[in-house]
Amino acid sequence: MLRFGASHFVVLLVAAISVAQAVKIEVHGKDNTTCIYAVLSVNFTVLYEGNGTMENATFQLPDSLSSNGSTCGGNNSAPLLNMGFGTGHSLSLNFSHTDGKFSGDVLTFTYNTSDAKLFPGAKNKSVKHVAVNSLMEPVPLNTIYTCRSVRAIASEAVVMVFWHVGIQAFVENGTISKNESFCKADVSTTVSPVTTQTTSTVTPIPTKPPPDLPAVGNYTVKNGSDPCLLANMGLQLNITNTENQIHVININSNSTASGRCGDKHSVLLLEDTDATIQFHFFVEQSKFFLKEVQANVSLLVNGSTTTLNSSNGNLKYWQAFVGSSYICRNEQRLVVTDKLAINTFNVWLQPFEVKNGTFSRAEECSLDDDSILIPIIVGAALAGLIVIVVIAYVIGRRRSYAGYQTL
Repeated sequence: MLRFGASHFVVLLVAAISVAQAVKIEVHGKDNTTCIYAVLSVNFTVLYEGNGTMENATFQLPDSLSSNGSTCGGNNSAPLLNMGFGTGHSLSLNFSHTDGKFSGDVLTFTYNTSDAKLFPGAKNKSVKHVAVNSLMEPVPLNTIYTCRSVRAIASEAVVMVFWHVGIQAFVENGTISKNESFCKADVSTTVSPVTTQTTSTVTPIPTKPPPDLPAVGNYTVKNGSDPCLLANMGLQLNITNTENQIHVININSNSTASGRCGDKHSVLLLEDTDATIQFHFFVEQSKFFLKEVQANVSLLVNGSTTTLNSSNGNLKYWQAFVGSSYICRNEQRLVVTDKLAINTFNVWLQPFEVKNGTFSRAEECSLDDDSILIPIIVGAALAGLIVIVVIAYVIGRRRSYAGYQTL
């Protein structure tokens, strides 16, 4: 999988969980043989300026791609894979090789905000470019590089999520190699085979126990060397896949954190082995809140790996005044879609105006605020007292009537 150093990104609403298909593209040389081969799935999310507000756009790499601008390379030029689509959009990657290995060098995403379909109401209509350096591991020649894991690439106002990636440059004799070089995220620990023995006793199938509570991770996003977003929390995903099977996944507390900070919009991106989660915080009327969540998760369904995507941009969780932090020690359940809910534990976060790298005064969630019990208790006591007085009055009236005889 292609993965790049990143510090800025953004995300948009995708209404429900979905399974995206990988797109295939080939570049042919003068003899019409394949020189570059790629298959991949990509989600793009872009922050752009609309009519008075910042808007989010999200879209996938479509099936219909153009290879115009691609080249197999030569003595004076490097191989280039250019995938054009829509109205002036493209994703390109150039390659180099040394010591019998090839690698991707620079990934460039070009998008055109004049495209009213993808960027409705864009104020500044122009073509923009985002280029990032590739951290793709070098791959031996005549080998295809594969990465099925979900990985996010973030830069400036763009985030790209890749999965089911397969790439081979410098293809020999137009034949795609059967040799594979796996990305680090796909490499798992080898498990010793289990030897089974036949016995006369029928052993019942054990019920899978629920996972333990997730460990609390400490996540920081920096603006240069200064922390600008702080988040401590434990996260547990509850996912219903397309087969209506339920998966409960604890997010590793050591997940990689990155993101971006702004005056009105900040983002926290967490990358686990099989999942990426994006949290988008916005400011309205001097208060911040969690407005958008997007999750990309790789799951094992019926023996095969499936990538499920789910997001919602119309949320309003974790509210507090700007300049303060938000804290909630109790368990919360954030309903993202009908297919995804996130259980959170021991949340303490501050996405804006972090000073000296520490949390500011905390505003407690209603679940933690014991002071709300005081007026409830007082009100219940007063209501009970009123009931007692009314009952006593009624009994007294009945006794007074009983003391008189009819003439």
